[in-house]
Amino acid sequence: MGQTIKEYRQGGKGFENVLTAEVFQALDFLPRQAFLGAIVKASHGALEARIQLQQEIEEAKFTLLPSNFYLIPSASLHRNGLAVQPDGIIQTPSTFVVLEAKRIKRSYFQAEQLAREFVLVMKEAYEKNSQPILWLILGSEPPVLIRGHGRQNPIDAIEFHLESVLERSENHTFEKSKLLQEAHKVVCWTTWQTISTVVSEQLSNLYVPDKSIKNCVERLANSISQSITWHS
Repeated sequence: MGQTIKEYRQGGKGFENVLTAEVFQALDFLPRQAFLGAIVKASHGALEARIQLQQEIEEAKFTLLPSNFYLIPSASLHRNGLAVQPDGIIQTPSTFVVLEAKRIKRSYFQAEQLAREFVLVMKEAYEKNSQPILWLILGSEPPVLIRGHGRQNPIDAIEFHLESVLERSENHTFEKSKLLQEAHKVVCWTTWQTISTVVSEQLSNLYVPDKSIKNCVERLANSISQSITWHS
């Protein structure tokens, strides 16, 4: 605990939660289509879902570092509830996005993490009649490091643990085979470096006639690139 406090006093350098909050709070305030929409467009995977998200990005509602979700909601203890802790939730009129961000330096996913997040986004989106999206923000391009399993493609990592997660989860009628058929339509990813590049490019191309507003946009956009550089 003491070491964690010390590290956060140093600005939380390298902590994925700190980086995610710094970057996505700024993206929430910046012109949506020009910045967040462009980042969604530059991501990989789930093309149709990303187009849908991009079209509705002006209406998106952010929840950064939300409370835990539980795939076994009847459990009385946290450790028994099959907890899922996404880094963010983005909701638009027709999409439901689970955001999972990893630190820029070497990091790994817990063995079941991606399978749990995939089941969560499918359940929540199904209940809301929305398009599910699992959006991964990575330190480097896939394959990703899975604890105890080496490097895997995200969808392969989901498949490996999906049956076990589904068997223990409550309140669903999902079948593994049918869910896996949807995975490539749901899972997408980008990297922190891509976010920094897109933000810089969009800033250089954005025309804002009002000097005060332009300065505000520049400060917010530059804070994103500075945060990503500092946490690298």
